[in-house]
Amino acid sequence: MLLSVLIIGVVATVAGAGTWAAFSDSETSDGNTFTAGTLDLKLNGLDGITGFSIGDVAPNAQGNAGTITVKNAGTISGNLVVSSANIVEDENGMNDAEQAVDSTAADGELGSAITISIYDGATLLYQGSVAGLINANLGTLDGAEEKTLTIDYEVSDAGNEIQSDILEFDLAFTLNQ
Repeated sequence: MLLSVLIIGVVATVAGAGTWAAFSDSETSDGNTFTAGTLDLKLNGLDGITGFSIGDVAPNAQGNAGTITVKNAGTISGNLVVSSANIVEDENGMNDAEQAVDSTAADGELGSAITISIYDGATLLYQGSVAGLINANLGTLDGAEEKTLTIDYEVSDAGNEIQSDILEFDLAFTLNQ
């Protein structure tokens, strides 16, 4: 009897092993790659440009300093920011009228009298001093997208202290992912 139970157990094990047999098929996905996208900022179609030059500004003067077309010539979206850099203020020799109110031959005062505004169409993106222009967010540029930015200026109701002063600065545009 014990031998019969043992034989039935062996037969059941062999039969059970056969029920787990199945068909199978394998395929391969070849040539999988990842390619990094690019950011490539262009200003007026170039890698860098010469800025604007506005002369003979006076108290209460306002106008358009120029436009800059910014383009992401890359393939992925990036956030565009702008900062002022290399700010130099110069008294430029101080004439008689300026010397009457400004006895220092130090830095000029024109920078504190000028407000710049940066627009994307009718949308104001930045308004403030040149020195305060630090990583101002100009929005997102998708791959191959471009925007034309307008830069306006306004001189405050300054007095003789700004006569002959010169304000020079760079605008540093950066596109960040």
